[in-house]
Amino acid sequence: MKNKKEILTIEILYDYIDELDELGKCEEFQQLLLDEAVSTIENALNKDRETTRMFYVPNIRCSIILEKSNFNEVLDTAIEFYELRENYKKCAKLIKLKKKVNGTKERDKKFN
Repeated sequence: MKNKKEILTIEILYDYIDELDELGKCEEFQQLLLDEAVSTIENALNKDRETTRMFYVPNIRCSIILEKSNFNEVLDTAIEFYELRENYKKCAKLIKLKKKVNGTKERDKKFN
């Protein structure tokens, strides 16, 4: 049986549009999304996938999909986030993952 990564499901409920802005600025929410993105990227690399579903929002029937071409940008955002929080151990892990992403891109260029 294959070990399948479970997709994060986030139901977003709000009464006013301003509440969505507040949620987007919330550090805990940002960290949740970035950590999920990093985990999703790691899983996609291990399974050699070009796209991967990061999370699902059931109340609007929407999935957030990451494409391999965006992995570096997401990792740069995560590195910046953790750098500002002086979590250098996490930054080092993310830099290694970014090198893995770039190594995959280099191999893809050689075969195309």
